[in-house]
Amino acid sequence: MSQDREASPPTREGDGGFFHRLFGRSTGPESSPGSRPLDLEDIQGIIVRGYRMPIVRHFLLKVDAPAAARKLLGRLASGDEAGAPQITTARDWHVGFEPGPGDNPAEPPRRKPDYCLNLGITWPGLLALEVKDRVPNLSFKSFNAFIAGAAARAERVGDTGDNGPQHWIGGFGTESDHVMLTLHAASPEALTTYSDRLSALIVEGQAFQEIWRGDGMALMEMQDGKPVPVNKVHFGYVDGISMTTIRGGPERYKADHQQPCEPWLFVLLDEAENYFVPEPAELGRNGSFAVFKMMRTDVVGFEEFLQSNRERIDPELLAAKLCGRWRNGVPLALSPDTDSPPSGISPEQLNNFEYVNSDGSGDPRGLHCPVGAHIRRINPRGQPVAGQGQPGGSNNNHRLIRRGMPYGPVYDPAQPYDGIERGLLGYFICSHIENQYEFVLSQWVNDSEFAGAVRLDPRAKDPLIGTQDPAESIFVIPQASNAPPIKLTGFSSFVTTRAAAFCFLPSITATKFIASLK
Repeated sequence: MSQDREASPPTREGDGGFFHRLFGRSTGPESSPGSRPLDLEDIQGIIVRGYRMPIVRHFLLKVDAPAAARKLLGRLASGDEAGAPQITTARDWHVGFEPGPGDNPAEPPRRKPDYCLNLGITWPGLLALEVKDRVPNLSFKSFNAFIAGAAARAERVGDTGDNGPQHWIGGFGTESDHVMLTLHAASPEALTTYSDRLSALIVEGQAFQEIWRGDGMALMEMQDGKPVPVNKVHFGYVDGISMTTIRGGPERYKADHQQPCEPWLFVLLDEAENYFVPEPAELGRNGSFAVFKMMRTDVVGFEEFLQSNRERIDPELLAAKLCGRWRNGVPLALSPDTDSPPSGISPEQLNNFEYVNSDGSGDPRGLHCPVGAHIRRINPRGQPVAGQGQPGGSNNNHRLIRRGMPYGPVYDPAQPYDGIERGLLGYFICSHIENQYEFVLSQWVNDSEFAGAVRLDPRAKDPLIGTQDPAESIFVIPQASNAPPIKLTGFSSFVTTRAAAFCFLPSITATKFIASLK
């Protein structure tokens, strides 16, 4: 959940607030020697840039008329804004934001868009668009998970029982989930305007049938008497702190202990070490993959769990131990005893820490941050864990980028049983679903053996997003001075999968290629 999330709220020019400090200028990574610069005009922007818009709408479409559907996709990549909303690329448009390493701040400012549009196509979608029928050499030979689909692979990532495909909403997992359109907007008015345009285009020539739509929006809090979007999730934690840095990528992030990720981990490139780019090249190169997920969060159950254990551990400390951060974002690795350390922790330092240093020092036993805590599982940094490429390595080969947003209103503890569903929806972006998304969920989130030499209880899973059985669930909090650990048991899953889809994010070139097929 907390892995590398895009920031939801927009930052205004001259804003000196938290989000400006969090996403402001810092030294960006340079391209690795011999690597080619990313073709930002060809890559969908959602892959390598966070849009920082406060509202989103996802459309799930079923192909009805293949030729008309291919033609419409081409219109979305034609460059003709008057004819159709255009797929957003990764080129610089960040008026009001700090420039990235490749952006020229001396250039005249461009208009900041009031929407961003992105396209995902499932394997059944490519078949329904009749791409395979028209492209004899079509090959996704490195990507069996994408071809199989999210429903067929659900058990691998813990989507069983209440999380299983049989309970998914809106046609997900039925092989009618062909195309995802994702519309980020700067305002509710912009969302309505561009949604209406897209809805009209979708039905032209009976190209598509809309089978589901879902909205997300940044949570709002009152500040100085006005509602302001904040970067939080429904459990109350500040989100969007740990951001994946792409070597040679277009955005700058605060320097920390983690090495930048190679660009081929998120953009399909020929220099990749563990896959072949889909063929033909004009279809595969500069694309990516994204796992769309909608996850319901049981906020009432979570808060009741905290309070039910208050005689054993302070509820806010327990919330911090479960996540690995205090709810205000301060990491236990830097401040294990309080969310407000006397010397303070600047926003620039909130992600600048390690769990285990190269010499073995740090917090190997999890006395500060439990080894099984959520953020330590989802991004173990340099800690020796299952799947680490080399001892002391970065674990980067399994990293994900999450572009997500909450849905549902802010939880009101005065009215806990309001019957309103709350959760998160969005994308886990990666170049290799098996090696990144599925690996993290199966090996780190839902397995007790992920931490190597550190022996966790064999029933232990990620306490926040793991698939829990109350008869077996356990979370262990080590104590200092050889005191007995605190063992918490009998809790249910706090997150339930409501929908999932494995999507291919085609480049602009690929979208035009699909549209050109006769």
